[in-house]
Amino acid sequence: MPEIPSFVHNGISIERQSAPPPMGPLSSIVLGLVGTAPDADPLLPKNSPIRVANPGDAAKLDVAGTERGTLWRSCYEILRLVSVPIYVVIVDEGLDAAAATNNIIGAIDGATGQRTGIEALPDCQETPTHIAAPGFNTKPVADALAAMGKRLFAIPVGDGPNTNDQAAVTYSQSLGGEGTGYESFYLVDPQVAVYSQAAKGNVYFSGAAVALSCFARVRAWESPAKGGMGALIQGTARTIDYNIMDKSTNGDLLNKNGVSYFARTSLGGFSLIGNRCVMGRFVSQVGLEYAIVRKLAKTAQSAMGRNLSKSFMEQEITKLNYWLKSLQADETVMGAQVYLHPTLNTVDNYRNGEWHIAIKYHGYAPNEHMVYHLIEDVGIVESFLEGVL
Repeated sequence: MPEIPSFVHNGISIERQSAPPPMGPLSSIVLGLVGTAPDADPLLPKNSPIRVANPGDAAKLDVAGTERGTLWRSCYEILRLVSVPIYVVIVDEGLDAAAATNNIIGAIDGATGQRTGIEALPDCQETPTHIAAPGFNTKPVADALAAMGKRLFAIPVGDGPNTNDQAAVTYSQSLGGEGTGYESFYLVDPQVAVYSQAAKGNVYFSGAAVALSCFARVRAWESPAKGGMGALIQGTARTIDYNIMDKSTNGDLLNKNGVSYFARTSLGGFSLIGNRCVMGRFVSQVGLEYAIVRKLAKTAQSAMGRNLSKSFMEQEITKLNYWLKSLQADETVMGAQVYLHPTLNTVDNYRNGEWHIAIKYHGYAPNEHMVYHLIEDVGIVESFLEGVL
């Protein structure tokens, strides 16, 4: 007899369709630093990210014990307070300040494709959440950090001019511009005093580097000034007058112009004061946005190339909604909702393999201004007298 062409199998078959994997929590803090280390272990490469995860790794940035350069001190001050992965890019000091600035900014070699300086930060094995070039406080360096922060969705943390309050305000006002990356730029001024064993006394050092230790002790969507976040410093290059009840202090002037600083508070020691980026946005809300963007970028690859069927699109929307509900449950976000964009999902876009997912969310604002209302109530006196008479 002829073969039955419609026959498949006299039995059962099992086809499995797994649910999409959970997206998991938002990423933790990873720091990316660019700077100098003239006494580093000669085996460490220059202009290539090196992972520093503990004080032993940091010690290789200063094998002579001279504490020269910016990277050893930065890593030391951060790691003495918090355990966090730090990627460092070592550049040459250069013959003068202009050469050092060029080395920090870096470039991409047209012939070899080799990245140097800040341009090498995308080569980090883990994407940095915060980047800095501690001690290099010129506008060209700030511009390079802001541009790289925009590319990596990382918060740039920079140093101010370290001269006086008005100069810090003027410098902050020179930074900015919509779409330039300065929306996420966190500025710290002045430098801080730290103890140096090599100098056998205090030396002044980058305030931005010390502020990174505060960023590393909170979650990406929290302010580094949370709870009066302190630092192990001996002082500051100039005293910033801070009073929690006085709106006329120079400290308030600096914060009003997007400059953060360290000051003595009632908690004892020095605390980081400042919740905002130079253009006014809360740095905690920038950190939340960037963390969400990095998570979406990391988890989207497994969905690429799939057919845009109804069930696939519904599955992706459901996955995102479940994930955002978990963020809402642990108070990472105030609320969130995911749905197909009502106007951008057109026939032409679909035929071009493109679909649009709308994600509504909002994070919490930091507690920046508490207003207490003291109200004398005569009724309390009346009640008291009624109980006496």
